[in-house]
Amino acid sequence: ELFKDIVPIATGQWNWAFLPLHICSISIFAIIAHALTRSSIAAEFLYAVSLPTAAMALVFPNWTAMLPCCNYESIHSFSIHGLIVIYTAMLLYGGFRPSAGRLRYVVAIFLALAAVAYAANAAFGTNFFFLSSGDEGNPLGLLERYIGKGYLIAFPVIAAICWLPMYMVPAHLEKRR
Repeated sequence: ELFKDIVPIATGQWNWAFLPLHICSISIFAIIAHALTRSSIAAEFLYAVSLPTAAMALVFPNWTAMLPCCNYESIHSFSIHGLIVIYTAMLLYGGFRPSAGRLRYVVAIFLALAAVAYAANAAFGTNFFFLSSGDEGNPLGLLERYIGKGYLIAFPVIAAICWLPMYMVPAHLEKRR
């Protein structure tokens, strides 16, 4: 995350959007927290929030509309999102078992971070957590085009659609064991 800022600072291109308040930037810190502490809450955050958002970013990479494929930022974005998915997959392979009971902590952390992102967006004109706009090239941009700022209501719906299979399938497999 620090290295990501070195090039824009050195070239005079840094702006407030480089603050580490994007979900996947925060995920890097969750990985560090998990690696250092083996925290089940950090692991749950990575599973519940980081895995689906990083995977969606790889499927709908909004940065490709602004950057050439071989640009430093583009390579960084593909790499970091891929590594977040890989780290979380390694957690699962290493024995991590998702727990719907820990989701309340993850949601509380996420809402607190969203409040910080909202305040930063208001102060700096940024778009952390896609709270200011849906961005073209991803499903949130499409929703925003049709329902305006009501696209924000889609966040809990999208979370539920992601989390149902993410938590029901492992629970079902655990019962079968």
